[in-house]
Amino acid sequence: MASAQPGALVRSLALRRPELLPPVLVLAGAVALVLSMRVVNPRFGSPEQIAAILVTSIFLVVAAFGQGLAILLGGIDLSIGVVMSIGGMMITGLTRGSNDALLWAAPATLLCCAAIGVLNGVGIALLQIPPFITTLAVGTVSFGVALGLTAGSSQQSVAPALQELMSGKFHGLPYPILMTLCFLVLATVVQGQTAEGRKLYALGSSPAAARIVGLPIASLTIAAYAVSALCAGGSGLLLAGYSSSATLDMGDPFLMPTIAAVVIGGARVTGGRGSYLGTFAGAIFLSTLATVITALSLSQGWRNVIQGGIILAALILQSNRWRSWKR
Repeated sequence: MASAQPGALVRSLALRRPELLPPVLVLAGAVALVLSMRVVNPRFGSPEQIAAILVTSIFLVVAAFGQGLAILLGGIDLSIGVVMSIGGMMITGLTRGSNDALLWAAPATLLCCAAIGVLNGVGIALLQIPPFITTLAVGTVSFGVALGLTAGSSQQSVAPALQELMSGKFHGLPYPILMTLCFLVLATVVQGQTAEGRKLYALGSSPAAARIVGLPIASLTIAAYAVSALCAGGSGLLLAGYSSSATLDMGDPFLMPTIAAVVIGGARVTGGRGSYLGTFAGAIFLSTLATVITALSLSQGWRNVIQGGIILAALILQSNRWRSWKR
């Protein structure tokens, strides 16, 4: 009887709140990873290590929100890694190890990153270039410009206040964890509860129907990609504070995980379905997985294989053939 209870709870949740099922299952997977590693290494999963996982997850949590908006429209943003790097390089170069310029440098950095997203949106919405090509091209051009201006590496330290933000604590709780919780609430409300968020769902579900009812398709698309780049830039800014400096390739490892977090969180890659709660759960799972891979001393190649396999498995589970086979 007791062993049947979890299955009954899952079936009840799937019937009453189907949108909550993917996040619950993904978070359960993260817990299962930790428990499995404790069998191999009893010291794994200590409160300090769990806190470290949550602290480092903030970069993926923030960047994946923007990727989720792009996928919600049936597109994709392949410039996220580049924009993260540019955000980190800009805030480091503008502050130069001092807090004096931070008040204007942070908004200037975020505005510049958002402008890259606007270029993506214009190419997709107005020039009708596929998102894959547009974001790849804009990201490549942006990388080239940044490389020419910086030679690829920053010789300065980021503002001390930003470093303190990423390393400080409030009553024993790290600031990044508090920021992650606040971002979770804000992003969930924006994507799922606001009028603009509902318009994005409608546009992703059926662009033709959205056009018939008069939704501002171009402006919604441009805004979605601008927010995606804004989140990537903010994530790069936080990553620079965490690392104390920046390089032009520091955002590259986060591109694939942003896609994976959205997909395994239950979003449909063709658009119109997904929740930020699912994306958040996916980000936590992948951050936990990265820690497990590091603890097992696996190479970056194996990390890519595992992440690619997870995306492939999620896509198979979403496919119509899989659902018809299950029936």
